[in-house]
Amino acid sequence: MTAKHLQAATQIVAGLALNVFPAIFIAVFARVAPIEQQGQLAVSLTVGTYVAQLLSAFVVESRLATPEADHDLFMPWWMALLSVVSGVLLIVSPTVPPTPIILIGVLGLSSGLLMARTIGVVRGRWKLESAAAFLLVGGCLAALLLAVFDNPNCVRVLAASAVVAILVRYWPRPAHRDTGMPPDLRRAAWVTGETATVGSVQPTLQAFILVLLGPAASVGFRVISTISGVLEPILAYGRVRQLAHGHRGEVAHVALIFVLGTAAIFVAAYLGLWSMIFGPAWSSTLLPGLAIACLWKATMLFSTIPFAALRRVGQTRQVFWLRAANTALYVALGLGFLFAFDSGVAVFLSFVVTEVIMFVPYHLAARKYSPDYRASTTVRGDRTAGEPGKE
Repeated sequence: MTAKHLQAATQIVAGLALNVFPAIFIAVFARVAPIEQQGQLAVSLTVGTYVAQLLSAFVVESRLATPEADHDLFMPWWMALLSVVSGVLLIVSPTVPPTPIILIGVLGLSSGLLMARTIGVVRGRWKLESAAAFLLVGGCLAALLLAVFDNPNCVRVLAASAVVAILVRYWPRPAHRDTGMPPDLRRAAWVTGETATVGSVQPTLQAFILVLLGPAASVGFRVISTISGVLEPILAYGRVRQLAHGHRGEVAHVALIFVLGTAAIFVAAYLGLWSMIFGPAWSSTLLPGLAIACLWKATMLFSTIPFAALRRVGQTRQVFWLRAANTALYVALGLGFLFAFDSGVAVFLSFVVTEVIMFVPYHLAARKYSPDYRASTTVRGDRTAGEPGKE
């Protein structure tokens, strides 16, 4: 394995810590909180992830979608402050904090973790990413162990580990203070609006499941989302690298790691790892839904390349309308499958159908607006057609 491949693999593995945090939060609450508050936590985690995506899009992805901008990124000071305040609120609260505190705490910590992680991938700081991930995972496992023994400090330890992981990534700081404002507010508005549109799918459907099917189904849906989210760092790494650099050779590496990650998820299920981690929140009846959710993540690999190609050439408006259509289809099919089958698992099947359908417009738009993508997806016969002596 070359140094480049080692760094890529290390960064992807380090990204798993982002998914360990919500997974352990659910596992801890499954042991210390009543089912009603577990359902509220499931919604809070989904909303927190949504807000985190918006802030990361505004600060990081909008800059990457501006070809002439400086891509030497650092986390803004206000994001670090929001994360610390959110963590402190959870630390000073009771073992099972009130719902507003849970929402604020999850929102701030999720945002700080995602933005710090995204910036780390762009900058290629794989050693610092590894250290931060090690501290976060260690704290999460300690929190889970405390919850197993009914120790009231479990949530406090979980929050503290997230704060430490964020602050580790916050340094070293540049000589100048960066507020994180995008260099092109017009593009930033399109990128953030696009992320807001797409990101609204999970909170919307999570809320519908909670209301229609009850807290147990809501927690089950969130558990499946969280476990399949183990694959998200792989997708996110490939997406960010494509946005920042457009290295097509990395796509094959990402696909291979994705296959290994999927296999690891089901080996863990066979060995009883998910039952051990999530406790009462896990059931073997979730396995079919987990398989469909992993298939959904796999289909997302296909649209990542044309999506990134459009972003790199600055086609933020085109991407916005594509993703708006994507969101409308996600919600329409998701609600349709939910009402038709009366099951949260069926919602994941609707996600697969949506991704397969939406690849076509992404592909056609990228061929139209991105010369690099058009050149890379043109078959040899098309390239040589019309040339003298080549038929």
